[in-house]
Amino acid sequence: MRRAKLLIAVLMLAIIAYLPIGAVSANQAQTPGLSIFVFNAPKDLELFIKYRHSALPEPLEMQRTSRYWETYYNYYYKRMPGRFDEDFIGAKLIVRSTQYSYELPIARDPEMRANKRLMTLDLKQGTLVYGEPGWRVPLSVAGRVILTLLLEGLVFYLFGMREKSSWLGFLILNLITHSLLSSFLAHPLEAKGDFFMLVFYSVAIVLVEAAIYYFTFKEVELDHKALLLALVANLVGFYLGAWIMPHFPA
Repeated sequence: MRRAKLLIAVLMLAIIAYLPIGAVSANQAQTPGLSIFVFNAPKDLELFIKYRHSALPEPLEMQRTSRYWETYYNYYYKRMPGRFDEDFIGAKLIVRSTQYSYELPIARDPEMRANKRLMTLDLKQGTLVYGEPGWRVPLSVAGRVILTLLLEGLVFYLFGMREKSSWLGFLILNLITHSLLSSFLAHPLEAKGDFFMLVFYSVAIVLVEAAIYYFTFKEVELDHKALLLALVANLVGFYLGAWIMPHFPA
């Protein structure tokens, strides 16, 4: 039984090592100068930024990114040629698809943020406003937590956890820890400080969960396997979650 658990841990860690997480993490670490959130965006929807003062003959196409049921269109300053006004003064958003075709002015950001501007485009109403829908962050956090619970629950089961009290403790503990972590991850990482805080929170979660498993869960009580269980479960939840989440349908 001990060999089987060790084999499970090694196999899971090996799978994680070969997952293409690098590309996903690199994209997430870059903060766009402007993000436009579109709910239920058509597959052929394209957004362009048309500047009032631009040496380029054509408007700049925004980069489409889909996550969960959401679709974003991102503008990265560093990726675009030429120099433009970071406040988008006089700029327009061009909306193009088989169903929609119109232009909207990009209003001046009331908070004067140099980065991490988020706007919401309502295609049917033809409105473009700063901010996001109130339900977006809670729904995003719920999606992360549910996926994490499913992935870590599989590890929990494979490690031989069968007691109802252990499963109840697992659910309560992970709902608390991963709700806090997912709230932190609901917005893009802006600086190295954010990354180090993410690492700190992740390590703290592993240690807290391992301690609770070690002292309270019958199957691993006073057993070093409690740390291995917490470590493998969180690695699987974090890495597989990071791999799966960006590919959720828009």
